[in-house]
Amino acid sequence: MNPVFIYDGSCSFCSKLATYWKSQTDSKLAYLSFSELSEEELQSIHPSLSKKICASDVQLIVNGKRLPGFFGIRRMMFWTKKFRWIAPFLYLPLIPFVGILVMMVLKAIRNKL
Repeated sequence: MNPVFIYDGSCSFCSKLATYWKSQTDSKLAYLSFSELSEEELQSIHPSLSKKICASDVQLIVNGKRLPGFFGIRRMMFWTKKFRWIAPFLYLPLIPFVGILVMMVLKAIRNKL
């Protein structure tokens, strides 16, 4: 199964982010809005997915693993030409804490962006 990026299609910021990532990443990556999917469809993508989980963070499903929020974005950076060189630095100690904090701030203000 090809990797799948799941986002909140009812959020304009999230939709713009997905559109941007789509222009930057490999075409084998599928982009799906969880609001257009049923609970059963989400669970067919990955057994731990639900609308509640998807509403809390973007989700990347790759090789059967679910990577939420920062961890999914960090993995997607390897698939871009523009950000590929940054991706290894995101695995340095303490960087995930900063990344998670940035994602929390973005979630808090996403409706204002």
